[in-house]
Amino acid sequence: MLELIYIAIAVLAIMLVASIWLISRKGIFEDQIRTKSVEAVWCTIQAENETDLNRAIKLFNKAEQLKGEIAGLIGESPDLEQLSLADSCCNLADKELKDMSLGELQRYYDQQNNIANIYNELYKGRN
Repeated sequence: MLELIYIAIAVLAIMLVASIWLISRKGIFEDQIRTKSVEAVWCTIQAENETDLNRAIKLFNKAEQLKGEIAGLIGESPDLEQLSLADSCCNLADKELKDMSLGELQRYYDQQNNIANIYNELYKGRN
């Protein structure tokens, strides 16, 4: 009976540590987004006030890169949406595709999408 109490206390302690860790991660995540947002705004303002064109372009590019990172962290990135669409276009419900090994699947998609021809054209003259 005493062992059961010790096990219950251990489980509660693990749950407490896990909840504290998850809450602290959320705060770190929000601070990271806030820091990147402030830096992106600062880069944009500096680029608008910069007299040197090359430096202004570098600051604008840095601001755009930070905006892309923020969109990726928030989950509103168009790049991430394209990846989710690529997964939905694959029809893995077919029984024969599920039974294929990894090599057979790779060969199947290579033949379906002409991957070998694309690589031959891409690396023509480099071999």
